[in-house]
Amino acid sequence: MNMTKKALQMTAGALFSSLITINAYSEALVSDAASPGDSDSKWVVGGYIGGMTNPYADEDSLGFLTPNIEYRGETFFIGDGELGVTLYRTHGFSFGAVLTGQYSYLSDKDEYDDNEKLDGLKERDGTLDAGLYATYTNEMGRLKLTVLDEITGEHGGQSADLHYTFDFKYSDWNINPTVGATWASAESVDHFYGVSNQEANGHRDAYKGKSALNWYAGIRGRYEITENWDVDLNAAYVFLGDGIKDSSIVDEDGLFISSVGVNYNF
Repeated sequence: MNMTKKALQMTAGALFSSLITINAYSEALVSDAASPGDSDSKWVVGGYIGGMTNPYADEDSLGFLTPNIEYRGETFFIGDGELGVTLYRTHGFSFGAVLTGQYSYLSDKDEYDDNEKLDGLKERDGTLDAGLYATYTNEMGRLKLTVLDEITGEHGGQSADLHYTFDFKYSDWNINPTVGATWASAESVDHFYGVSNQEANGHRDAYKGKSALNWYAGIRGRYEITENWDVDLNAAYVFLGDGIKDSSIVDEDGLFISSVGVNYNF
């Protein structure tokens, strides 16, 4: 999975200013699935291995191994865990529609039934979210806004993401710091982190989810091994909002995420 989606500030740009050149924006990068630093290939196939902090109480970090398949069509695209269609594009600006999903660690009781602080919680099904996105790309990078509504009837909440990805290049490395924020409505937070009165016990208090604003920063480095093969390194930190941190089943203030991927571009 291309991560992105997601702790460097622009001072990094000053630090490497003598080494790194800014990639010039090109109208040739026509697919909205191609992020700054990506190749101009239409198809990308590979896989990622990585780990992340588990925000739930008394849980160890999570590891993952996932395939990566991207299609970067001019109108239809698949990437970043999204199915999308571009509706309009002009002079670096574009917008379209997107379908994506969200998965909960609490989707399978077998994952947490030996944890006293989580045992007895009802399973939380994953969701499908649909909405709109808009991007603006210039010589420095890309700004992207996505607004989503849950459509599977699990909670009926909304979410939004706004981030900027900078576009630098050094030798065969594409270097892309990202800063951004995500917002989740009270309904969405309650679905994934809420505790009903029936679920409350001596290990956890009842908690009604509140909307949360999470901030994040990260960096990606993509090294072009050959014309077709590349290696992709990612690291990011997410600062969780109070609406999530206040939950009685959460004991983390933030999440660290990292991954390494190998992809074939064609």
